[in-house]
Amino acid sequence: LGARLGRGGMGEVYSAQRVDGDYTQTVAVKLLRRGLDSEDVLSRFLQERRILARLEHPAIARLIDGGMGADGLPWIAMELVDGQPITRFAEDAGLALAPRLQLLIAVCEAVDYAHRRLIVHRDLKPSNVLVSADGSPRLLDFGIAKLLDDTEGQAHTSTGLRVMSPAYAAPEQLRGEPITVATDVYALGLLAYELLTGTLPQQRGRVSVAAIEAELDKEMQRPSQAARRPQESTLSARQIDADLDTIVVKALALEADRRYPSAAALAEDLKRYLDGRPITARPDTLSYRVSKFVSRHRGGVLASVLTVLALVVGLGASV
Repeated sequence: LGARLGRGGMGEVYSAQRVDGDYTQTVAVKLLRRGLDSEDVLSRFLQERRILARLEHPAIARLIDGGMGADGLPWIAMELVDGQPITRFAEDAGLALAPRLQLLIAVCEAVDYAHRRLIVHRDLKPSNVLVSADGSPRLLDFGIAKLLDDTEGQAHTSTGLRVMSPAYAAPEQLRGEPITVATDVYALGLLAYELLTGTLPQQRGRVSVAAIEAELDKEMQRPSQAARRPQESTLSARQIDADLDTIVVKALALEADRRYPSAAALAEDLKRYLDGRPITARPDTLSYRVSKFVSRHRGGVLASVLTVLALVVGLGASV
């Protein structure tokens, strides 16, 4: 084992060298912390290994190996990701709006991939989404993920409330209610908010679960409003328009059934936004569709208007 890379609620992660015949590979090894080998924690640790075995996606850190140590405790070897938390990467690189949204789309697609395999992450936050120097995001840490088809794991759901990250938790997590894919959609909305504004909505710092629940009852500032406050984000409020506000607010709806139905649907609206097309979160009125058409084809519309004006002037001169 090499240096310790991090420490979580259940385990510690170290860099390590994996020697297998003709090659050597640097990996990240997750070990269960001594003293935490209760039946429930062991079950969760082994479930994380089962979950990782289901996942093979370019934006998800992959499982390499796993087993039991000489001390009888399980270990997991994973792809070692050398990167920064997604929000820090965006700021340090001075990313413009479009590249930030493209990063978020890639994360949404990875989350949707997991959802289609009946896996809810439940702990999406910047430190669990690392971006490498080449701009590729990797989703990490399925330690409290939920298998939606795992009937044996139903008893562990309430325990997840105690090991979640409250600042990035959905309302239903804070209240100990059932978890669905909408839980991850909410966390993706929080990631979007922080990527755009450099801050989180409401007061979601190092406070209690009860305090965060109380904050949920207060009106949330839209990203364009929050971006006006002094903070470290390199984006300005002028870059966040009504459509982008609407996308983020929909993802952060307090009621799960009012959010996007899937991470894929959120990704699709972000793509529509980048393409200048109407987003699904806005009412599909004629005036809205016309305004989006004009913004997408500004040059063509201007040329058409000038042509019509020239014809009108020409006709007027000939009368």
